[in-house]
Amino acid sequence: MAEIKQGNNKFYIGDNENDPQAQITYVTVNDNQIDIDHTGVPDELGGQGIGSQLVESVVKYARENNLKVSASCPFAKKVIEKHDEYQDVYAG
Repeated sequence: MAEIKQGNNKFYIGDNENDPQAQITYVTVNDNQIDIDHTGVPDELGGQGIGSQLVESVVKYARENNLKVSASCPFAKKVIEKHDEYQDVYAG
């Protein structure tokens, strides 16, 4: 499993937050909710579950900070809706 780091409104893989190998970004909707707006994993890292791991990182962050998560990113939405264990933070 790749090391996932937390950046400014993102979680990412790589040594440089501004030029990550893979990332998931989110925006603040309000004091109680964030929205995942982008998940980016290059083809050479595809098929390793990295995108799902990035979604899981945001879900954990939301739980730790008592936030709800929505997902305008289609990939993240699909992952969250597929996992029953993420529904406690999912805002739909």
